[in-house]
Amino acid sequence: MNRVPILGIPIDKLTKEQFLKKLDDLMAERHPQQIATVNAEFLVETQKDAGFRAVLQQSSLNTADGIGVLWAAKYLSLPLWNVWVVRIWILIFQLIWSGLLIIFYPKHIRSVIPQKISGSEAIWWIAEHAEKKSCSIFLLGGFNNTAEIVSKKLKEKYPLLNVAGAYAGTPVQQGIVERINKVKPDILLVAYGQVVQEKWIAKNLQNLAVSMAIGVGGTFDYIAGIKPYAPQFLRSIGLEWLHRLFTQPFRWKRVVNAVITFPWYIMRHRLQILKPYRKNVAACILNEKNEILLCRRKIETREDFYTLGKEHWQLPQGGVDAGEEETEALVREVREETGLKHIEVIGELLNTHSYQWPITMARGWAKIYRGQVQSLYFIKFHSDHDKITLDNDEFDEYKWVSKNELINEIHPVRKKIAETIVKNFDRFVKN
Repeated sequence: MNRVPILGIPIDKLTKEQFLKKLDDLMAERHPQQIATVNAEFLVETQKDAGFRAVLQQSSLNTADGIGVLWAAKYLSLPLWNVWVVRIWILIFQLIWSGLLIIFYPKHIRSVIPQKISGSEAIWWIAEHAEKKSCSIFLLGGFNNTAEIVSKKLKEKYPLLNVAGAYAGTPVQQGIVERINKVKPDILLVAYGQVVQEKWIAKNLQNLAVSMAIGVGGTFDYIAGIKPYAPQFLRSIGLEWLHRLFTQPFRWKRVVNAVITFPWYIMRHRLQILKPYRKNVAACILNEKNEILLCRRKIETREDFYTLGKEHWQLPQGGVDAGEEETEALVREVREETGLKHIEVIGELLNTHSYQWPITMARGWAKIYRGQVQSLYFIKFHSDHDKITLDNDEFDEYKWVSKNELINEIHPVRKKIAETIVKNFDRFVKN
C-alpha cells in the first residue's frame, strides 16, 4: 500500500526520488492536481474542520511534512494486544518508547514512511526538477514583495528556471486565477499559510490552467530570510518546534497542537480504529426529472459546526439497527427523514463506501463504532403519491439537483458517495 491513513487522512509513503517521479506522473495526466505537505497541525485541524478534512482526503498527493507524521505512521503500525486493560498500558509504553526513538534511533521511525517531505525542502527539489524538465512555476503568496525575493533566490541557484510569475495577492482577492492562467505555469506554489492555502487551492483548482498546485506554508518567509531556519541538527531529530517556540513564542498554540494534542489524538485513534464499522444505508432519491434529493443538516452546536461544517448538504441516510435488514432500515430511514411512504428501489450498491468519524466526535454512535460502511440505494419518487416532509430534528431544508450538479452541491466530505452515484447513474436510471 503506497498510502498510510493517519486520523483518516491518506499520507503517501515517498522518498525524494519517488516524490519527483510522482510529480512527473501527475503532470502527464494533464488536468489540475492538488498536492499537500501535511504536518501534525494539519492532522489535528482535520479532526475539527470538516471542509479541510475533505480537502486532504481528496488531494492527489499528501506528503509527510514533519517527524511527527512519520512517528504517527510507525506508532499506528505497532502490534496491540486484545486485552483492554493491557492495551492501555501498551499504548502508553509504545507512545513513550516510539517518541524516544525520534531522537535516539530516527531510522526506525522511518520504517513506514521513509522520508519527511516538507514545503521548505520540496520547493528546492521542485525548482531543480522544473529547470531540468523545462517546466515553469508561479509563486503566489507571502507579504509585500516576498514572492519576488523568493523568485530571485531560486533563480540564483537555478539560473535556467522559468518563473512565470511571482505575486502576493490575498486568498479573497478577485482576479488571481486569471492572472495565473494568463501565463499558464506548469506548477503553482501557494504560500497563504496552512489550511487557508489548501482550501484556496481546492476551491479554485478546476479553474486553474496548471498541472498542479502545492501549498508551501511559510516557506517563502524562510527563503526570503524573514524567518530563520532551525539548525540542521534540530531538524534532523524532529525538534524544529523547539526552535520555533524560542524564536516565535506567539506560535505556542500551534506548538501545543503538534507536540501534545497530536499524540493524544493518535493514541485515541489507535483505540478508535479497533472498533467495527456501523452499517448504514444512503438513499439517492430521484424525482420525475431524474433530479437528486439533497437535504441540509441542521447545525445547532459548536461540535456540529466543526464535525459537519457549514451548509452541510447530504443524501438521506441512516444506520442499520441490530437484527434489522438493510432494506428494512432503508424504508424506515427514508420515511423518518423525508416522510416518503412509497419506496420504489430501482438500484442498489451494497457496501460501496466507508468512512471514519473524526476523533473529536465523541458522542452517540461514535462511542461504539469507528465510522460507517454505506450501502447506496437508488429510489424513484412519485410526487402524485408522496410529498417531501423533512424530519425537522435533523434537516432544515431540501433541494433537487441534477446529476451534473451533485458533486459541487453536496458537502465535500460526502464527495465519494456522490462520485459513486454519478458513475453508476446511467446503469440504474433511464431517461
